[in-house]
Amino acid sequence: MSSHRSCGPVALLACVALMAAVAGAAQYNVGGDNGWGVPGAGAESYNTWAEKTTFQVGDQLVFVYPKDKDSVLLVAPADYNACNTNTYDKQFTDGNTVFDLDRAGAFFFISGVDANCRANEKLIVMVAAAAAAAKGAPTPTQGSPAATTPPSDPSGGAPPNSPATPNAPAGAASSSTPAKGAPPGAASGAGLTVAGLAGSFAAWFGYAMLAF
Repeated sequence: MSSHRSCGPVALLACVALMAAVAGAAQYNVGGDNGWGVPGAGAESYNTWAEKTTFQVGDQLVFVYPKDKDSVLLVAPADYNACNTNTYDKQFTDGNTVFDLDRAGAFFFISGVDANCRANEKLIVMVAAAAAAAKGAPTPTQGSPAATTPPSDPSGGAPPNSPATPNAPAGAASSSTPAKGAPPGAASGAGLTVAGLAGSFAAWFGYAMLAF
């Protein structure tokens, strides 16, 4: 009994997945009610129809044609352009061909009858990648942490490409930090220099001598 209860959800999930896959796939009749054949005068070409249709991996193409008079060839691009019916990847002659679009990319089909191919019985189908597979990693937006925080430097220094701290001009010192060699308590550029102090002392000494 416990085994039955444990398998129930698994079977249910499998059914749901299968139904989703079937619901996502589509089947297309090539040529509509007219089937696979030489397009009539003024009729829409196969490629014009295909360009207006979005094909995805898992979709199917149905080719209906008289099997004693026509066929379907899956060919390379060069053979498609040249209507070369002698070289092909796959040939279908059953009169009711169901072709699975099992990958993303281009598929090239032509009639197995050379004259029919040259009369525009040919088709190119472009298959888009599945929506889930086409989604890439989200791009960081302006203001997000990934966009504004630069990577840290493993060495513990500044982050790569970060602007370096500008060096102070030569000879300049902080207004609050005494310059090297200055008297204790004097700030660079703010206290008396040695030459100024000597001059002041000489002037005071001369004034004192005149007073006597």
